[in-house]
Amino acid sequence: MTIPTAIPDVSISLISTNERYHLEKLFPSLLPAARQANAEILVVDHRSTDGTSDYLRSNYPQMKVVQNRVKSSYGENHNINLRYANGRYFVISNTDIMINSPDLFVRLRDYMDQHPDVGIVSPKITNEDMTIQGLNKRYPTILDLFLRRFLPKFLAGAFQKRLDYYEMRDVGYDHDYDVPSLSGSFLFCRTDLLRSIKGFDPRYYMYFDDTDLCRRVQQTHRTAYYHQVSITHFWRRLAHKNLYHTFLFIKMAFRYFNRWGYKLL
Repeated sequence: MTIPTAIPDVSISLISTNERYHLEKLFPSLLPAARQANAEILVVDHRSTDGTSDYLRSNYPQMKVVQNRVKSSYGENHNINLRYANGRYFVISNTDIMINSPDLFVRLRDYMDQHPDVGIVSPKITNEDMTIQGLNKRYPTILDLFLRRFLPKFLAGAFQKRLDYYEMRDVGYDHDYDVPSLSGSFLFCRTDLLRSIKGFDPRYYMYFDDTDLCRRVQQTHRTAYYHQVSITHFWRRLAHKNLYHTFLFIKMAFRYFNRWGYKLL
């Protein structure tokens, strides 16, 4: 990827913790979309042992790559890129995604230009089969988190209405609207606003960092969903796969509720 001749409008932040595989899958769709929007791409290589930095320097020598050998959270690594960002807009993105709309960054940039009261916007996020990934969420309650993590599958039908409510499926995903909690897998943000609140709170090692970020942005700006462009997210759902991530999920939930207040239902 060549560096834009003008100051970039958009800075795209990626983190690789042994995620070279995902970067190789991502770039064919990301790079053309980035060029359309005069975007720069910033990558933090976080303690990788899979040759991430060598791969990037060999294939994309003009891309900004920062080595971070200190064990850090997802948010802390994006905060590193935030310090180097030149664009008016800062994109917080997972590596395990694919860009479905070639004009994604252009459309999101134009949307933000037209809505100065919006601090963060997120596109439609789909599964591999193009079904909706329900990542627009209301503020979590203890009940919502318990149902999502511990509800046995055979009881899911009895609580489906509540599960759908939490994911705002009652509102739908076919129009634009304000969302209390957007997913950290992809957030299109105002750079200056993020810097004014110092980016992610590093106390969240994983989980709830995105909800906390949205709530802090909402003290001055809206957080919105824009349905007309989309990405695919190859969701790994680590909290459902092992005890360590389950423990971490619960620990971060307490941290979130301690800050923003406990709500049972």
